[in-house]
Amino acid sequence: MMILRTGLRTVAAALTISAGAAMISPAPAQDAVPSPAPAPQAQTQSFDDQKLQAFTVAFLAVSDVKERYTERFRQAPSDDEKQKVQVEATQEMEQAVDKTEGISVDEYNQIIQSAQTDEALAQKLNGMIGEAAKSQQ
Repeated sequence: MMILRTGLRTVAAALTISAGAAMISPAPAQDAVPSPAPAPQAQTQSFDDQKLQAFTVAFLAVSDVKERYTERFRQAPSDDEKQKVQVEATQEMEQAVDKTEGISVDEYNQIIQSAQTDEALAQKLNGMIGEAAKSQQ
């Protein structure tokens, strides 16, 4: 199960919360391309297990928000309505991360960016997310 690696390719734009603009792409997953972040290129960083656990909780919460808003985005009758859905989704994603103890939106984005280039980190998060998702069911 490659939740994070697949998830990063599939919903990176929606899960990366930057500058108040998240994209919920109606395109197929493999066509989703995240917008470049305004921060410098992500470097491999070391995150402690407590921070990664907080990320896992936030990731699942943000994924739930993305799932709820994707269909609304697809069904929006106009570009203006799609934009409104994106803004609302972004706000909810930011709130989901803010409500998660032990992680900020900036830290969340740093971990996502690091996992895109650090295979070991991506695999570790994959396992953590998979276990957390199982325990939620």
